[in-house]
Amino acid sequence: MGVKEENHSDSVSCGEICHCGHDHGHNHEHDHRHEEHECGSACACGHDHGHDGGNTKEYAILAVGGILLAAAIAGEYLGLSNIAVSSFAVLSALCTGIPIILSSVRGLLGGRQNVCELAGIAIIAAILIGEYVTAAEVGFILSLGEIAEEYAYGKSRRDIEKIAALHPEHGLVERGGDFVEVPVDEIEVGDTVLIRPGDVVPSDGIVTSGATSVDESCLTGESVPVEKATGDPVYSGSINIDGAVRIEVTKRSRDSTYSKIVDFVREAEKRRPPTYPFIEKFASIYTPLTLVVTALTWIFTGSIERAITILIVACPCALLLSTPSAVISAIGAGARRGILVKSGLYLEEAGKIDSVIFDKTGTLTSGRMRVKTTRAFGGFDEELMINLAAAAECGSGHPVAAAILDFAAEKGLNGNGCLQVKSLPGLGVKGESDSGNILVGNIRFMDESGVSVPAPVSAEIEELSASGISPVLLSLDNEIIGLLGVEDSVRDESPSVVRDLKENGITNVSIVSGDRKEIAESVADKCGIERENVYSGIAPGEKRSIVDRFQKDGKKVCFVGDGVNDAPALAQANAGVAIGSRKNTVAIETSHVVLLGEGLGQILSFIRLGRKTVRTIKINVAFALSFTFILMAMAFLGIVHPAAGALGHQAAVLLVLANSALIPLGMDRWN
Repeated sequence: MGVKEENHSDSVSCGEICHCGHDHGHNHEHDHRHEEHECGSACACGHDHGHDGGNTKEYAILAVGGILLAAAIAGEYLGLSNIAVSSFAVLSALCTGIPIILSSVRGLLGGRQNVCELAGIAIIAAILIGEYVTAAEVGFILSLGEIAEEYAYGKSRRDIEKIAALHPEHGLVERGGDFVEVPVDEIEVGDTVLIRPGDVVPSDGIVTSGATSVDESCLTGESVPVEKATGDPVYSGSINIDGAVRIEVTKRSRDSTYSKIVDFVREAEKRRPPTYPFIEKFASIYTPLTLVVTALTWIFTGSIERAITILIVACPCALLLSTPSAVISAIGAGARRGILVKSGLYLEEAGKIDSVIFDKTGTLTSGRMRVKTTRAFGGFDEELMINLAAAAECGSGHPVAAAILDFAAEKGLNGNGCLQVKSLPGLGVKGESDSGNILVGNIRFMDESGVSVPAPVSAEIEELSASGISPVLLSLDNEIIGLLGVEDSVRDESPSVVRDLKENGITNVSIVSGDRKEIAESVADKCGIERENVYSGIAPGEKRSIVDRFQKDGKKVCFVGDGVNDAPALAQANAGVAIGSRKNTVAIETSHVVLLGEGLGQILSFIRLGRKTVRTIKINVAFALSFTFILMAMAFLGIVHPAAGALGHQAAVLLVLANSALIPLGMDRWN
């Protein structure tokens, strides 16, 4: 087999300059993306962090600074000259303090008043008054804490990057009878790709030969392998386990489900949560205020050491990390379990949700509809009627259309004959054929189109609706020629999900549907939703107004739909959730949250994740503020000295990060 290897590398940068002026950059190379991403933020005191050579240089500088500090401290006890001790201490302070000072200067020159400049001022002040060992101790402790902080903060970001790392760089594509290794960007729709055991699927496709089981946990969070055979879909990012298969590519790499997920998660990490404006305003007044407090401390106590300690402990890095560390931990934890959250905003909104509105078709129901019964009227041939319905529905992606097309195929009908078709969301489809003008849709569609429905047909519609079957009418040249009864089954888990939502503080669970009242109420009864909370006969564009009505009544709304026809309602809701979207990359772009599992169980997990994130942020902020003010009071009283103050500052940062890292614990028990 010939192998062609070509690299098209583009760097993906994940980092953001935070209020402390530090660039926490993480450079990765991914062949499959030709664009730059910037994501996240961190806070510390003045070091650049990379995954490559940057850490080695940083560790070396810290090691040299530590050795020089140890020499200075040992020299004091061993009786070395003051010049020798001071020289060791100054050199140590320069090693660890210069990055902090330079970061502060860069921030000021760039117009960013970064709060960790307080640490730089403290180091400079200590050197100016001759406290060289103190300056060296502060610089070393802050730098050592910075590395520990970066490791703890970076863990959540590394978890997110693992999602991107699963995407392969090459695929084995059939070229002239041989399978050739081709960069994923060059794999085209229609190509045949060989997936061997252990390979990562490079592009979405359909199995054309062979059988295997694949691990789709990167998409759904479910670790149970999924069996695949001829005709089954496979998705990029999933791992082939035990059999070689050939697939026909249906989407290019950049358009695949997995690429959309990677973009979604990285974009989520970049977006600022709603607490950021408070932090920015806080940073703009905090530094000047702290400098005033420091000056007053020096004036009233006469101790420059106490004033320096105030500067060190006042640096509120822990506060600035309170929100982003929790949000990134939650986004990473959710993504690993098939819950994609577009922004920290929607995590915080999820913590306040008190109302959930479900779309019916494909959400509370399976969306796998089937034609239960058919009737032809006026002596029209039933098979011709079915063929005309299939022809009109051939370009629609609605579950009803799929049911009609499948039913026609089972009868050996090809659905040919329509020349032009127009879909009208919430109503039906309109087509032109050699036989005449065709309408396929609900009774409302017929009424609005001026098609008269005979009384016997209306009676049959009432009978079908009462039994939970959706009637689909077919007219030819404004005359009703047929009726198809389409049935959709309620998801097995829907009743338990509705019950769990109510038990977990969701005061209102509602259902919206374009179907008739009888059908929507039938589904509501099976799911345990009160009939007064059923909104039937609702067109897709009208769902937004229902969400808006809830919000005007003071409700925080989570709308759950399919992510295609529900886009306005999803956008209007406080949190718009699309479910079961591995085949539907449009949902990843239109929704606030995407649940990649096939069931509804993850909805409550998302709400719980939001509540836990909000709770964690509140705890982080309260702890960071109180701990900082306690340390400042102790510094004013002379209880805490500079070195101990630096230790306390870093301890607060690490405790905030540790608390945020606890968010994923227990998530696997929520479903």
